[in-house]
Amino acid sequence: MTFRFDRLFPRAVWPLACLLVAGPGCALLWIYMPDADNFRSVSGYLAQSVAARFTSAPSALVAGSDRIELTTLLLRLVRTGCAIGFAALAWLRASGPAWPAVLRSPAALALQLCLAVVGDMGLIYVFNAQLGTLPLRQAMRWLAGAIVLSSAAALLTIVLLRMSDERFIMACTLTAAEAVIMCIVTALVLVALRERRARVALAAAHAELQATQALLGEAVRASERLRLARDLHDMAGHHLTALKLHLDLAKRQAGAAAPPSLATASSLAATLLADVRLLVSSERGGGDIDMRLALQTLCAGIPAPRIALSIGERLGIDSAALAHALFCAVQEAISNAIRHADAASMTISLQRDTNGDLLLAIADDGRGSAGAAEGNGLRGMRERLDQLGGALLAANRAPHGFALDIRLPQTGTSAGAAA
Repeated sequence: MTFRFDRLFPRAVWPLACLLVAGPGCALLWIYMPDADNFRSVSGYLAQSVAARFTSAPSALVAGSDRIELTTLLLRLVRTGCAIGFAALAWLRASGPAWPAVLRSPAALALQLCLAVVGDMGLIYVFNAQLGTLPLRQAMRWLAGAIVLSSAAALLTIVLLRMSDERFIMACTLTAAEAVIMCIVTALVLVALRERRARVALAAAHAELQATQALLGEAVRASERLRLARDLHDMAGHHLTALKLHLDLAKRQAGAAAPPSLATASSLAATLLADVRLLVSSERGGGDIDMRLALQTLCAGIPAPRIALSIGERLGIDSAALAHALFCAVQEAISNAIRHADAASMTISLQRDTNGDLLLAIADDGRGSAGAAEGNGLRGMRERLDQLGGALLAANRAPHGFALDIRLPQTGTSAGAAA
């Protein structure tokens, strides 16, 4: 699973890191005259080679100031241009799926590596920090390539510039130290990302557990209210009906000699029977399962992606099977957004339309399915909805993202209640 840069750090951190690493060196190059050490690099060798082609070498007749000025200017331009290009690519790569996929391709990483080697070797550490956001095997391959390329560039520069043996030994020592630091930087980011993924997974599991408990509590409460209403109707209601019938029979049999208390008892029995029926109807109507608490608990406990939840009033869900199907659909969508879509935000809407159908709409801003086959999660969700008479529509969003639209008709709700 890849991890977007802006999940670990804000987008602005990467250009800022480039500025801190390469900015001081570039500023000193423009403020002061570069010394000899500045030219003992890839950019210095390139500047000297290009300047030698367009200017005359120092001689008894030519002072050679033109070559020095051009070499200095080219060195400044190459170092500054590489730093700016590297920072721009790092910022664009941190923008996620909003930018073309080519910016997140191996070609973009290779270009960044070349800019770091040519421009400022300090940028190689920022490059290695970016490698920590890749899968482990891919990061190790890129890390090995970065070490080989940077070491080869350093040693080749030493050979081309004909440095002394002392400088050669010192350069080899520095190259080995840089390789160790590169490994450490990549390892630190990998560990930080792994720890963050573990915290996100733990928070998501805890939120799912709390939401499941809330939904179970709502289902138990609704079931208990329904059972009490049914028992009240079957026992008290039937006995009150029988009492009312016997009081009416006694009043008819007594005729004109019936005492007033008999009529009063019959009236009270009728009133009590009506109150019991009203109470039973109220309890049955209040037996709906409230999905709001369960979904709010689930969404509030997810640290990433950001979830915007919208739930309509009085959904009227009185079936535990229906509530479970809706909850599982939301749970599966959130899980996919975390594990596969790499989404930064998503929206969840649960409403009932004018025809009485339940509509569940879920959308995220991740990278979509990318043409992949439907997984077990979506197939299980579709099968569960088919049993309730519902329908599921899953499709990629433009320009990026994934959307799920679920419809459960009113007849399906009744079927779910019967189940």
